[in-house]
Amino acid sequence: MADAPDAPQPPGWGAPQPDTPAPGAGVPPQQGYAPPQGYAPQQGYPPQGAPYGYNQHPQAYAVAPPGNGLGIAGGVCGIVAVVLCWIPFVDYLSIVLGALAIIFGALGIRHANEHGGGGKGMALTGVITGIVALVISVLFLAVVYAAVTSIQASIAIPGN
Repeated sequence: MADAPDAPQPPGWGAPQPDTPAPGAGVPPQQGYAPPQGYAPQQGYPPQGAPYGYNQHPQAYAVAPPGNGLGIAGGVCGIVAVVLCWIPFVDYLSIVLGALAIIFGALGIRHANEHGGGGKGMALTGVITGIVALVISVLFLAVVYAAVTSIQASIAIPGN
């Protein structure tokens, strides 16, 4: 079946339709103002709210537990001290790091007990590894000192 030659063609995209009014025609413009005092808002229309971005309720965010920087510092110092206590000329540094780990760990445990939050395990790790590193470093230095003095005594130069 062929189209009849007298049939109207549908309008293309964006072309105005012949029977529809233009947008906004016949509709009074809305004002964003409140009615004058003593007058209620028009019936049938809800009161106009605030524009987007104003008067929004704040969102609730999850609060992170308070940190324990001293406990973390103690744990890190203690772990590094245990690693370094086995190296011959670096174990002097391990003594200092072990002492710092014990001090920071003890302060971190006290902070965690008073204020709550995390980091108590890391502070306890700092105290324990600090003590272990300090003991190993002191024993290692005592053994090295004893070995050096015994070698030095056996190689004593006669006549001095």
